[in-house]
Amino acid sequence: MNAIWLSLKEKGSCAGKMTELAWLPEKMVRRKSTATSPPPPPPQMEELHENNELTDGHYYNTTNTFQELGIGDPSRNIVEMIFRASSTNPKKCTRKIKRVLKVNNSVDTLAEFENYRENVMKSSYKMHHRHHPRNIVDGNELLQFYGTTMICCSNSKTEQIYRLCRDPSCRVCRVVQSGFKTCYNTKNGVRVSVNSEQMSEDKTVVISKGKKKVKRAVIVCRTIAGRVVEDEQEECDSVGIKSMILRNPAAVLPCFVIVFE
Repeated sequence: MNAIWLSLKEKGSCAGKMTELAWLPEKMVRRKSTATSPPPPPPQMEELHENNELTDGHYYNTTNTFQELGIGDPSRNIVEMIFRASSTNPKKCTRKIKRVLKVNNSVDTLAEFENYRENVMKSSYKMHHRHHPRNIVDGNELLQFYGTTMICCSNSKTEQIYRLCRDPSCRVCRVVQSGFKTCYNTKNGVRVSVNSEQMSEDKTVVISKGKKKVKRAVIVCRTIAGRVVEDEQEECDSVGIKSMILRNPAAVLPCFVIVFE
C-alpha cells in the first residue's frame, strides 16, 4: 500500500496547480508576452470572514480548493483502495463512498509543511539521530487519516464541489481553510489515525443540532510525525502510535477528502 501511495504522491496529487507552477525553474515560467495573448487575470481570492476559527490570517483561493475525482479515475481508485485497506475490517468494509475530492493546496500551505519537515529533520539530527534515523531522512512522514464530517457535499448528486463553503458547521471546509488550526485542534492537538474509520474530533464538535445532511468524511493526509512517544509528558513531536496526536498543525497536509453516503 505504501508503494501505491508513493506513486500517487509523486504525481503532485497533494499540491495544487499554483504549487506545481511555483517549483518550475524561473526560465521555464517566464514567457514572452504577445499582443494577441494578454496575460491571464489573477485568481479570485476572498477571505471567509464568518469563520471564527481561522487563526493564520491567510487568504485562500476558494475557487478551486477542491477537484472532484470521478468514478473510474485512476487516482480515485487508489484513494479508495487505501481507505479500504486501512479500515477496521478490510475484507468487510461496508461504507459506501459518495465522493472523492482532491485538495489543491496553496503554495503557502505546502511551504509551511516542508519547512516544518526541515525543522524536525534538523532537530532530530542534533538530538536523537542514533535512535531515530527515519526522522533525519524525511521527518518520519506517514500516511494518516483525519475523521470528521462535511455538510456542503449533501446537495444534489450532480453538483460538484470546488470551493470552501461558508457554513461554520462544515468541519472539512473549516479544517482545510484554517490549515487544521481550529479551536478544537489548538486545544487538543491534531488527532490522526492509521485507521481510516476512526473519528478525530469529539462528537459534539462534528455533529450540529438540526443538521440533517451531515455526511461522514475522512481526510487523507501526509503527516510529519517526527519523534513519536506514548507518554505525553516526554519531549516529542507526536504522541501515540496507531492513534496519534500531532502537536503542530503544520505537520499535517490534507491531500484527499473521502465523503460517504
